[in-house]
Amino acid sequence: MPENIQIQIKEEIEEFTKLIKKYPDISDLYIGRAVLYAKIGEYEKAVKDYEAAHEDYIYDIVAVCLRHNLIREIERFYTQKINKDKNNILNYMSMARFYRAIGENQKALTDCESILKISPSNKFILEMKQAIIKELKEQGKYSKQMKSQKIFLT
Repeated sequence: MPENIQIQIKEEIEEFTKLIKKYPDISDLYIGRAVLYAKIGEYEKAVKDYEAAHEDYIYDIVAVCLRHNLIREIERFYTQKINKDKNNILNYMSMARFYRAIGENQKALTDCESILKISPSNKFILEMKQAIIKELKEQGKYSKQMKSQKIFLT
């Protein structure tokens, strides 16, 4: 990126920062600044601004983190959502789908088990669980002991 454009973006970031100090409750200001941070490669700052904007922007946070391989940050965000509402199956589903996407099938299976405790007849999760078990068996990573294994999110 040309230096003059970076300078212009940094000046815009400063303007957003001034506005945020004046109006800290306006989430759109944090989002605007997050977009600018991402443009100049300051991804951790972008993630913090998305997070400050509102938890509903978790998918923006996840997208930034995925593009830049910040896997631990994604796990942290999903874990926070699960810990806020342990009975919300959508949070577990998001985590399970994320783990499957990055090849962490054992962790995805654990989340499926958590969902099935809340919603035992959830067809989507039952199918996902079977697909995960099949993949784990093919990889030689599944054993019957895993069924009783309990892994807690912290």
